[in-house]
Parts: sequence; structure tokens; C-alpha cells
Amino acid sequence: MELRKVSGCEDKSCPAVYVSDLGTAVVQGAHVPEAEGLEFGDGETAVELPAGVVLGAFSALVKSPGISPDDLHRLKEDLK
Repeated sequence: MELRKVSGCEDKSCPAVYVSDLGTAVVQGAHVPEAEGLEFGDGETAVELPAGVVLGAFSALVKSPGISPDDLHRLKEDLK
């Protein structure tokens, strides 16, 4: 899998969001081992990201070729 950073700092040890060549988002952040309402499936984990990193990734992902017209339409409707 090849990754391209779309949001977050340049240091390897801080929160960031990447887009893969498979059209998926990969996140890097502080591990959240447990929180109320959090249930993990096999191989899953949770990480915490600052809102600015999420918004930067959102902006980059909306412009990426991996987003389908249906996804973009749904997003526009949800933002109304």
C-alpha cells in the first residue's frame, strides 16, 4: 500500500491523515485504548485526531479522485 499525507504535521510522531493508493484513508494519532461506547472488532483500534487534522483531510479527500459522485452528492446534502 502506498500512502500520501493529506493532513497533519510533517513529524512522524504526530497526528496525520493519509490517502492510500487503494482509495482509503489511513489515520495516525494517539491510541485510545478504551472510551465509553467504543467497541473493537478483530484487528481494530482507535486513534484520536485534532479537529484541524480531520478538517484538512476532509478538504483533501473531497478533491481526490477516489471520491465517487454519489459520495460527493451525499456530502453536499448532509452539509445543507
